[in-house]
Amino acid sequence: MEISSERLAYWFLRLNGFMTIYNFVVHPEEADKDGRYNQRTDVDVMGVRFPYRRENRKRPMVDDVNFRDDQRVQLVLAETKSNACALNKAWREPSRENMEMALSASGVLPPARITEVAAELYRTGIWTDTQLCVRWAFFGAKTNSTLEREFPAVPQLTWNHQVLPFIFNRFNEYRYEKRAHAQWDIDAQGLFTEALAAYGDLNHFIGNVNVVGPA
Repeated sequence: MEISSERLAYWFLRLNGFMTIYNFVVHPEEADKDGRYNQRTDVDVMGVRFPYRRENRKRPMVDDVNFRDDQRVQLVLAETKSNACALNKAWREPSRENMEMALSASGVLPPARITEVAAELYRTGIWTDTQLCVRWAFFGAKTNSTLEREFPAVPQLTWNHQVLPFIFNRFNEYRYEKRAHAQWDIDAQGLFTEALAAYGDLNHFIGNVNVVGPA
């Protein structure tokens, strides 16, 4: 099957307990110098996860190690690539205030905190206190050593080593619980079908999922 990088990250986060928004557009607050109201940028996937998350009380599902925070609300901004992990220029220039606009639109912070949090996200990619964690998560086919030096605290999740193995294991371990999913979109239904059709062979599953999208 073929799936876009954004949709694969969307479902990975959703299966990890995040309430997810796909393609979160950052709209302008005023006209530019030419009088236009052009889109500023977008977050590929934005997700919120609450600290008391527990799916299946009888046999609790264990989420990815990067997201097992039982102390804080987590807001994740996901940047996805079909090739190496990367962060677009639009999020690297504080003067454009894209992060401030995204945080304001999300509603996760009081207005007085937005400047402080945005500054730390531009600098390190993560901000946290005792109740809330806001950070990037980078998704791609391979890790980026430059990005790792710039944002060492931000996870780089690769399709073949973290994302697809997690989905494969979740769908196989909880195949009966997850079988009733008529409301899922075609991407999630396809991933479930491929995971079970691989008959326990992770490499077969990975080989049958082609991730496409932004380079």
